[in-house]
Amino acid sequence: MTERRRFPRQAVDVFLNKFIGGYPHLCRVIDISPSGIQIARHREPATYMQSFQLELRLPGDSHTLWLWARRVSERGRRQVLEFVSPSPEDTHRIERFVATYQPA
Repeated sequence: MTERRRFPRQAVDVFLNKFIGGYPHLCRVIDISPSGIQIARHREPATYMQSFQLELRLPGDSHTLWLWARRVSERGRRQVLEFVSPSPEDTHRIERFVATYQPA
């Protein structure tokens, strides 16, 4: 199978808030790349929404990232979300995290 990913990913186990209808819903990050994120949803309402605002703080970074993402795929509780027009600063923070993070 041909690898379709454009960017390297980093496995990480942190939480983020995914906003649906203006309300935050806790999700666990499975992995992240500069272009997107794979999450595990815990409890959230059924929705036909395709794009979401995310609130994420990467380990070792005191800056909270506020990102928009759109749903690319879904399987059970897992979703793959693609970032929509992230700022260059946020993209750089994620690139640096992916390149340097060492899980404990």
